Amino acid sequence: MKLARVVGTVVSTINAPIFDDRTLLVCDLLGPRGESAGGYMIAVDTVGAGAGETVLLIDEGSSARQILGVTKGPVRTLVVGIVDAVSLVEADDGGGSGAAAPATAAGAASGTVAAGTVAAGAAGAAGAAAPNAGPVTKRARAPRPRATR
Repeated sequence: MKLARVVGTVVSTINAPIFDDRTLLVCDLLGPRGESAGGYMIAVDTVGAGAGETVLLIDEGSSARQILGVTKGPVRTLVVGIVDAVSLVEADDGGGSGAAAPATAAGAASGTVAAGTVAAGAAGAAGAAAPNAGPVTKRARAPRPRATR
């Protein structure tokens, strides 16, 4: 999986049938602290993500098709979650406590990342972020109507 930020949409009036009635999102790839990782992906939206939101991407064709419930089709990348928070754990260099640091600009300057977790979905929407988590994006989510042509 990859972290990304939604920066736009793709409109295609002539496309493969698997893309009919599906939203295509342009997503800039992010590092674990929310910084730009360079590059972008175009992904099929399965969760109703909007511009500016941090999302989880799955970038593996057979898994993507399995989620969509199809066996064939030109699909590789899906948006499968909206990220509420990312919590990173600092590496213990022998002198530190190894405590979790929030994924914020201040946390970015404090050390090396050893492991991390991502909180997405219902827990974040209910306001229960992971302990020591710094919000990447956080707000209550209401279902969005699907775009029609």
